[in-house]
Amino acid sequence: MSHNLSGLHPGNDPTCEIITIGSELLLGQIQDTNTVYLAHEMACLGIAVHFRTSVGDRLNEMEQAIRSAVDRCDLVLTTGGLGPTLDDLTREAVSAVAGVGLEYRQDLMDEIEAMFRRYGYVMPENNRRQAYVPAGSAAISNPVGTAPAFITEIAQRPVICLPGVPRELRYLMTHEVLPWVRKRFNIVDHRVSYQVLKVVGLGESGVDRLIQDLIKPGDNPEVGLLASEGEIKIRIAAVAEGDQGAAALIDPVAAEIRSRLGTKIFGEGDDTLEGVINALLHQRGLTLALLETFTGGLAAERLFAVPGSRLLQGSIIPDTRRVAEFLGQEEAVLEPESVLTSAHRVREKAGVDVGLAILGFVQVGQENQPVLKACAAAAGEGISKAFSWEMGGDPFILRARGAVIGLNTLRLALL
Repeated sequence: MSHNLSGLHPGNDPTCEIITIGSELLLGQIQDTNTVYLAHEMACLGIAVHFRTSVGDRLNEMEQAIRSAVDRCDLVLTTGGLGPTLDDLTREAVSAVAGVGLEYRQDLMDEIEAMFRRYGYVMPENNRRQAYVPAGSAAISNPVGTAPAFITEIAQRPVICLPGVPRELRYLMTHEVLPWVRKRFNIVDHRVSYQVLKVVGLGESGVDRLIQDLIKPGDNPEVGLLASEGEIKIRIAAVAEGDQGAAALIDPVAAEIRSRLGTKIFGEGDDTLEGVINALLHQRGLTLALLETFTGGLAAERLFAVPGSRLLQGSIIPDTRRVAEFLGQEEAVLEPESVLTSAHRVREKAGVDVGLAILGFVQVGQENQPVLKACAAAAGEGISKAFSWEMGGDPFILRARGAVIGLNTLRLALL
C-alpha cells in the first residue's frame, strides 16, 4: 500500500507536469534520474506535480504530450531533445504547439562557439541548430554545456525546456529556473517540508495497523508509507511557510509515531541500519565479528560499506556440517539458545567483544518452493538477543531479508 501526497497542495497552488523526452528512456537504455530530481524540487516549492510523462523522439507524439500538459497544468518542465542532431526535436515541438516559428539567436550562437573554443575544438555545423528557440521565448544560457534552455509561454502557461544531461539540468535549475519559478508564481517561503522515519522488524501492514488513524490523505501534515526491501519508510510531509512552521506541524506527529513504534524505528532521513549499528558499536567501544550461512555475506557486506566499520571478521559457511565443525559442536541446531551459544563461540574465536551469528538453511517445501528456517543471535558481555523465523519465497529475498533481520537483532541487542 502506498499513499500519495497530492492532498498537501491547496487548490490555488500551481500544478506541474514533467515531460522527459528521448526514445532511449522508453527503451530502458538509460535510467531517468531527472524526473525524480525535478519532482523533488517542485515539491519543495509547494508546486504539485500531477503528471509525469515520457515520450520518444517522434515529433507528433512530442507535440501531443506538450499540448496535453499545457491544457491540464500551470507549469510544464521538459528535459531532453535540445541537442544538435536531427532527432532532437523539442524546439520544433514547442514551436508547433505555441503556433510560432523558430528564431535564430546570435547571442546563443556566440556562447556555443565560445564553449567549443574553450575546449580546443572546431564547432560542427550541426550545433547551429542549438541557437534556435521558439519565437518570443526567453532563452537561458548554459555555461556548462552546449544546449541552451528556454521558456515559452503557451496560453499564459510557461513551458520550461531543459537539457537532458543531469549535470547541466541541475545547474540551470539551481541558478536560473528555480529563482524564475519563484518569481513567476509569487512563491516566497511556501514549500513542502518532510521528515522520514525508518522502520525495521515490522511489515507495511503492521505499521499501517499501528498508525492508520494518522494516515489521512489531504491532511496537513500528511503521513504516507513506502515499503522497500527490509524496511518501511514513514514520510510526514507538511506545507508551511519556513522551517519553524513546518516543524510545528511535523514534530507532534513524529513524536506520536515514535511513541507507538518505539525501537521499531531505527533512524530517520539518510540513516541506514548498518550505519546506526556502527555508531552504537563506536559509542560503546565494541568490536564485532559475525558468522553467516544462507545470507552469503550480505550482512557483512553492508557493515563493511560503512566508513570506519567496527566489523573485524566475517565468515560465510554454507552447510550445517561445516558450521558445526567451525563452532566445535556436534551439530548446528537452529534454536535460540543454541544460536546464542554459537554467537559466543564466534566472539571467542575472533577475539572481539560481540559475536553475531545468522544461521539458517533453505530446504524444498511444498510445490518445490524454497523454505527457510533461520535464527539470528548477538552475544557479548551483557549482550544477549536471539530471534528465530521461518519463511518461504525467492532465494534472493530470503537472503536479503535474512541479512536485515540479523542486523536488526544486533541493533536491538546493543540498545
